[in-house]
Amino acid sequence: MDQADHRSADFVKQLTPLIEQHDTESLLAWLDRYWPRESLLDMLSSDNGDAVKIALVCLAFVGRMPDSPRVARLLYSPDSATIAYAEHTLWSIWFCSGNEAQNAGLMQAVGLIAHDRFEDAIEALDALIAKAPCFAEAYNQRAIACFLAGEYERATEDCRQALRLNPLHFGAMAGLGHCYATCKRLLDAMGAYRAALAIHPRLEGLRQSIQCVRECLRRDADQGDPLLTSESTFDAYPLSES
Repeated sequence: MDQADHRSADFVKQLTPLIEQHDTESLLAWLDRYWPRESLLDMLSSDNGDAVKIALVCLAFVGRMPDSPRVARLLYSPDSATIAYAEHTLWSIWFCSGNEAQNAGLMQAVGLIAHDRFEDAIEALDALIAKAPCFAEAYNQRAIACFLAGEYERATEDCRQALRLNPLHFGAMAGLGHCYATCKRLLDAMGAYRAALAIHPRLEGLRQSIQCVRECLRRDADQGDPLLTSESTFDAYPLSES
């Protein structure tokens, strides 16, 4: 066993009990003392699958927005559990990328959305974005609230702004596809769905969305839509595993 293997095994041995005990305070203290953020990011490249998963669990607590690309690479892992951990870590980083008050405000808005109080959520997110204009997840959540409230153009622009701030946001990209599909911009919807899958290939629900869009496009082509021909753009978007 080489030095890297020893380090990975030691990492797993040290951190597993703290994670299993759900002792967040002790876990954070141990990370601060022995395994700083950069060490966790390095562990993502380990050949030890358990070390990778534990690093992802830890990064869900201490990760920062600049860490997103290194975590997002694991969305292409052949291991489904690793993908699930990576997705959770990304959402955790994105939801906690503001300061304490901003993060609390975001969660309050999410709660309003969950209770179908879309206008209240939009108002709360308007105020949050005014104070934190670079908070990508605030735009994504406002896009969700606007979409559910039927404000599709505003939802579309919020998805775009979320992606300007966080190009890896597969949720915002999928949301953009839903906005386009709802507004009958089917070729744009197809492109957005495919772009989301390029970031996160295991978003299986989007494959169904793509199939629905393809069927609509073929139907429109059969009905003689002048924008669609027998060699129309939708044929460039085959269903695939990547």
